[in-house]
Amino acid sequence: MTTTSRRVVALTAISAVSAAAAPSGAQATLVAPPGPWPATVIGATNPLTGTPFVFNGAHATHSASLRVWLPHRAARRAAIARVIGRKTVVRGRLRNRATHRSISAAALQLAAQHAAGGDWYVVGAARTNRRGRFRAVLPPGPSRRIAVLYWPDVTAPGPVFSRRLLVRASARVYLKTTMLTRHRIVFRGRVSGAPIPSGGLVVAAQVRNGRAWATVRLVRTLPSGRFVARYRFKYADRRYQVRALAPAQPAWPLYSGHSQPRRLRSR
Repeated sequence: MTTTSRRVVALTAISAVSAAAAPSGAQATLVAPPGPWPATVIGATNPLTGTPFVFNGAHATHSASLRVWLPHRAARRAAIARVIGRKTVVRGRLRNRATHRSISAAALQLAAQHAAGGDWYVVGAARTNRRGRFRAVLPPGPSRRIAVLYWPDVTAPGPVFSRRLLVRASARVYLKTTMLTRHRIVFRGRVSGAPIPSGGLVVAAQVRNGRAWATVRLVRTLPSGRFVARYRFKYADRRYQVRALAPAQPAWPLYSGHSQPRRLRSR
């Protein structure tokens, strides 16, 4: 079998693994599902209770427009993937829906729910600036839906809820490479972020091919998460980029994750 044929077979195999192995959370739509909010959010209370203040922010109103998004480079996303263990920044803006005036100095609460379901609970807080903008931080954790709550005044029977966003926790993958003679390479690494199934995880050794990544080897980790893969490049004295990919798969609660790309020259 030629090198090209082996790459095609490997690419087909990893595509099948990724499609068949996606966890149940991967089937969720990027925008949070429709439906009424729960009657309560654990830990959520009107921040004005017990204070001398009546209104929550300047120009407070029950007809508030509460926009939220997940920043990703220069874009605003409804869903993103983050390597497990990292914090996630949530941004948004609070305005009067009728007049479009910013609601400044308003106290907000950040709520979360496990992507697999369960109760909503408060995980953070934020305050709007003079333009009605705010920034909240979601602590590290599993895949979750998140939203922001706003009580317009002290007598409000319940909060104004934002739309729901989705933060997908992805696997953490470490990789070291060793370049041998006769343009051979050894991939050594480890997958972490959640308990490894007893049968190990499938990992793909990949080489950059233009804008895409070509899978050249499929291996299975040990129960410790460690793996080793070997490959031989076709040409010597060429520059390559390589990485290791851990796709989503059964009995693994995390989404697909990959290592940092490594640059090398074959010899």
